[in-house]
Amino acid sequence: MLEFIKMHGLGNDFIIFDGINQDLPDHNELAKKVCDRHFGIGADGMMVVKQSSSSDIKMLFYNADGSQAPMCGNGIRCFAKYVFDEKLVRGKEFEVETLAGIMRPRIISSEEKISFIEVNLGKAYFSSEMIHANTNKEKILNESIKIDGNTFKISAVVVGSVHAVIFVDDLNKIDINVIGRKIENHQLFPNKINVNFCQIIDDTNLQVLTWERGVGQTLACGTGAASAAVVGSILYNTSKKVNVHLLGGTVEIEQRDDEIFMTGPAEVICKGVYYDK
Repeated sequence: MLEFIKMHGLGNDFIIFDGINQDLPDHNELAKKVCDRHFGIGADGMMVVKQSSSSDIKMLFYNADGSQAPMCGNGIRCFAKYVFDEKLVRGKEFEVETLAGIMRPRIISSEEKISFIEVNLGKAYFSSEMIHANTNKEKILNESIKIDGNTFKISAVVVGSVHAVIFVDDLNKIDINVIGRKIENHQLFPNKINVNFCQIIDDTNLQVLTWERGVGQTLACGTGAASAAVVGSILYNTSKKVNVHLLGGTVEIEQRDDEIFMTGPAEVICKGVYYDK
């Protein structure tokens, strides 16, 4: 019998378990069970709260297929609201240990159901070695790849997680269920990759569709939005501060002194008890 909370950030939904005050079974198997939308609670991912020896708190993140991921942008906002509301951290600014490094959320406003949170995501990295890309090139920036006879210009970047960014003229012409899956599993990325299709609305507004590694299409991806904003500023000189419009809503991405700040909502859906079989 495990207590949980379900939250979402712009429709990207998560199950969060307190792993400090209750014992949890194998995290990978638990994630597959609870994230199942037919036989479980249903979510895009699962997070576990743990104690940290290097930060105020530690976040472990798992995709719906049970695989562990370094970080999640929408997820960490939900995580930050949860640990703040449950008084597992002190103050409105704190450090969270993740597999992607130390993240620094700041609670801007907080109510019982919804909060707005800014998170310092750190720097963007383009090294092919960090991306684990199957290439001799030092980085993948606006490189051509062919999918089903069509050529796409792809860039790969690490912002918390590993992302591919593809700018297109019209998102309505992208079959993300086909193209997203094929790029995720492309031989260029032996460890798979998150895929973001981006359309520039104007200098300060981008529209993004995301296919998440191990999940499929989601309503929103915070680190994907940040990746699109960074690549857009490099290739198309878009503003260092942009609104990124996702299927589930809008997140603000700002680049300050080579660091990336994401601001958006985190909202409670429900609390409950999960009976693990």
